[in-house]
Amino acid sequence: MIPPVDPATLSRNPNFENLYKDLRTRKLNPDGSTRDTKKQRLHDDIRRNLTTARTTLFQSQLLISTLSDLPSKSSSISPELHEVIELVTAQLSNQIPASDREVLSGDISFFLTNISVIATAVSQQLATVVSHLCKIADPLRPPSPSGLPAKAQGIVQSATQELPAELGSSRVELANIAFQVLDMHRQILETSIQILEQTMHGSLARSAKARAELLHSRASMLGLQARHVTLSLIKVIHTLTHPAPPEFLTALRNFKNHQKVSEKELQDREGLAKKALELYEKAGEKGMRDAARRAEYLRAEIERTKAEIEKLERGG
Repeated sequence: MIPPVDPATLSRNPNFENLYKDLRTRKLNPDGSTRDTKKQRLHDDIRRNLTTARTTLFQSQLLISTLSDLPSKSSSISPELHEVIELVTAQLSNQIPASDREVLSGDISFFLTNISVIATAVSQQLATVVSHLCKIADPLRPPSPSGLPAKAQGIVQSATQELPAELGSSRVELANIAFQVLDMHRQILETSIQILEQTMHGSLARSAKARAELLHSRASMLGLQARHVTLSLIKVIHTLTHPAPPEFLTALRNFKNHQKVSEKELQDREGLAKKALELYEKAGEKGMRDAARRAEYLRAEIERTKAEIEKLERGG
C-alpha cells in the first residue's frame, strides 16, 4: 500500500505532488505492485512458482503431522502399526540417518503392506480437520468441503487486498477530515480573537472613547470658566454694594489664583488629549496598545478633574 501524504505537504511541494500522483495513477497499484505489464508478468510467474512450492511443502507437512498423530487419534490402527508409523514419520522428518535405513527396511515393508489401512485412517482424520475448517470459515453457513478452497481464497483476498485497501483509503479520508477540522478550528480561533479585539479595543471604539473623553475635558473646563465668571460678577456686585472685609478679599484672591492654575492645568490636559487623539488616528491598528495606554491616562485625568471640580464646588 502506498502511504498517504499530508495535503499541506503536497501543496507546499508541487513537484513532489506531481511525482506522488504519477506513482499512484500510472506506476503503482494500490497494493504497491507495479503497473508495468512485462515486470508484472515476471512477478506473477515468480508468485505462482512460490505458491506451488509452498502448497507442496504445506501438503507434506500436513501429511507428516497427521501421520504422527494417527496412533493417538485413530482407533482403527492396530497396536502393531503404532511403532511402524512412528519410525516412518521420523524417517520422513529426516530424523533417522541414511545409514540406519537398511536396518529399518523390514518396518518400511510392513508399513507399505498396511498402507491402505493407514491411508483410510489418514483420510478420516483429514476429513475431521476439513469439517472443523468449514465451521471456522463460516460458523453460520459452513461451506461444503469442495467449496472450502473458494471460501478460503475469498477470505485471503479480503484479508490481504480488500480490507487493507479500504483501511488505507479510510486512513487518508480520516487524515484529510482531521486536517480540515483543525484548519477550521484555527480559523474560528482567529476570527474570535479579531472579534474580541474589535469589540473591546477596536479602532472605532477606541477613537470614539478618546473623542468622548476630550469633549468631557472641554466641557469641564468651560464649566470652570463659567463658574469663574459667575464668581467674578458676584464679587463685583458684592464690592459695589458692600465693602468687602480683608479676610474675604484675601480668600478671593487665593481662589482666583487657584482658578488660574486649574484653568492652566486643564488647558494642558486638553492639549495632551488632542495630541493623543492625533497620534492614535495616525497610528491606526498598529498603535493599538499605545492608544489603550493613553486612554487609561485620559481616564485617570478625567477622574482627577472631576475630583477637583467637586472640591471647588464644596469650597465655593
